[in-house]
Amino acid sequence: MRIEIFGDGIDRSSINLENFKISCRSVVEKEGKILTVYFNKTDHYNLPGGGRELDESLESCCIRETKEETGYDVTIQAETITVIEYYPDSTWETHYFRCHLVTDKMSVTFPTEEEQFSRMETRWVELYQLLEIFESSPTKHQNGQNIHERELIGLLNSL
Repeated sequence: MRIEIFGDGIDRSSINLENFKISCRSVVEKEGKILTVYFNKTDHYNLPGGGRELDESLESCCIRETKEETGYDVTIQAETITVIEYYPDSTWETHYFRCHLVTDKMSVTFPTEEEQFSRMETRWVELYQLLEIFESSPTKHQNGQNIHERELIGLLNSL
């Protein structure tokens, strides 16, 4: 399934494909909790994931990014939904995957400079609490509402 979101008054005639980014995110559930990353500086949550590297498969991107951000190894169960967001300055294509936790053992994380600056941390959040956060919690991130709305769509379609 694909869902397109047109932000900031964008229509099909004004889509910006010059700044086009592809990312992958994992939805991992354990005992009624969802694996997330929380950014302390901007008070917002993401499902684990990030940008695809050159010549990397979507599945490999999801597995690598989840490991780098959370320290957990996962396997892919299924690709569930793709959310495409169009903005005046960029287009974002995010692929969501339902994943299985390989082991409960968490290893070392490898956050980017930006993630370190934002004081990112791994959190397991109760499903209904996370749904409430994504639906209605304000953040300090300038695009926090858009991020939470996108993550809500990805989560709901991946359970």
